[in-house]
Amino acid sequence: PAKKMGGSWWWPFGSGEPPKMTAVSRVTCYDNRDEFFSCLESNGEDRKKCKALETQFINTCLPAWVKYFEMQREKLKAQGKQWVSPNMEGKHGVRTPQRP
Repeated sequence: PAKKMGGSWWWPFGSGEPPKMTAVSRVTCYDNRDEFFSCLESNGEDRKKCKALETQFINTCLPAWVKYFEMQREKLKAQGKQWVSPNMEGKHGVRTPQRP
């Protein structure tokens, strides 16, 4: 969590004040993540073809979330599995939570 230290905000994931995440922005992050990952799968992992979607994903999600989601996707790929949105919210959400 963010703490006030010496008159300025301290945030463990970067400098300055922590990003403002709301329920709406969280769902936007999830949707952009799923669109980007779907694009990668449809285009043989060619990031150049998915650059605009990657930028949206990076710009709407917290940096720690981007790193976590990409690690999760790589783990699934190593297991021979495709990405399935683990969230119940958003355009690609599923009605029941996905558990490993």
